[in-house]
Amino acid sequence: MPEWVIGDDLHNLWRDHARGIDLAAVSAQLESLDAWVTTPASHQHPSAVVDDIDPAPILFRCGRVPDPTGPAVAIVGTRRCTPTGRSVAMELGSGLAEAGVTVVSGLALGIDGAAHRGALAANAAPVVGVVGSGLDMVYPRGNRDLWDAVSAAGTLLTEAPLGAEPEGWRFPARNRLLAALADVVVVVESKRAGGSMHTVEEAARRDVTVMAVPGSVRNPAAAGTNLLLSEGCAPACSTDDVLVALGLATAGASGGARPGTEIARPQLDPLEETLLGLLDDGPVSLDALALRAAAPVPDVLVAAERLERLGLLARDGARVMRA
Repeated sequence: MPEWVIGDDLHNLWRDHARGIDLAAVSAQLESLDAWVTTPASHQHPSAVVDDIDPAPILFRCGRVPDPTGPAVAIVGTRRCTPTGRSVAMELGSGLAEAGVTVVSGLALGIDGAAHRGALAANAAPVVGVVGSGLDMVYPRGNRDLWDAVSAAGTLLTEAPLGAEPEGWRFPARNRLLAALADVVVVVESKRAGGSMHTVEEAARRDVTVMAVPGSVRNPAAAGTNLLLSEGCAPACSTDDVLVALGLATAGASGGARPGTEIARPQLDPLEETLLGLLDDGPVSLDALALRAAAPVPDVLVAAERLERLGLLARDGARVMRA
C-alpha cells in the first residue's frame, strides 16, 4: 500500500508485521480448518461484496461458495430476545429455507442463532453465517455446534484473519456484509439502538428492503422494530410476507401457503387468548397475570396449565412467559 495512503509510521509497522508472518504455518492452519481465502481476483469471492459501496478486499471461508444468483434474506435481532422472538426467528428461518431462500445471519446468541437453527432444521437451502472473529475463534462459545453446522451445510464467512479475537469494532464491519449479501433484511426483535439497527442503516445505504416483525409496545425488545414500522418499513408477520417482498409470492397468498409458513396454534378460549396477549411483555407471576386479566385466580391457573400443555406457555421459576 502506498505510503501516502497510510503514512510512514503505519506503513513501516505493517511491512514489518507482514515480513514476520510464517506463510507456511498460516497455510497449514487454513488447511486444518478446511478454510479458504478469497479476494476480488478470485471467482469464488462473493460478487455482492466485490461491487459493494464498502467492498470486502479479503474473506476467509469455510464451506461452500455462496450462490450469487439465489435470493437471500438476512434475519437479525437482539441477543436478549423473548421466547416469542426466538420462536418467530426460527419459523422465518425454516420457512424461508424451505422456499429456497438463503438465510444470512451473524451467528450471535438470540435472534441470529435462532434464525439459523430454523433454517438448518429445514434441511433445504444453504445458509450463510458472517462472523466477527477468526474462523478458529468461535464466538459466542455456546454456539460452537451452530458454527460447525453452518460450515457443513452452507458457508461461514469472515473478514477477520485466523486468531482474531471478537473485538467490538469488528461487528459493525460485519453488519455491513450482512446487508450487502441480502436482498431483504428482517429485524425480528431489537431495541432502538444496537447492532441490528446498525445493520438496518447499512441496508438503507444499499437500498436493501428492510422489514420488521411487530411486537408489543410493552416489550422493550420490540422498541426498535416498532419504530421501524412507524417509519414505514413493511411488517413481516409470516414467511409469505418476506416472500412477497422478494417477488417470490403474491400478496394474499397465505391461503395456499406451505405448512409452517405461519404460526399455527389450537383453538383457545377468550381467557387463554387474553393471557397470551398479556404475556407479550415478558415473564410475570400468575397473581400479577390474574390482576391484569381481571379474572379469578383459579380460572387463570386452569388456563395457564392448558397453555403450558399446548406448548404456548413456559415457566420461569415462579413466573410464566410465552414459550
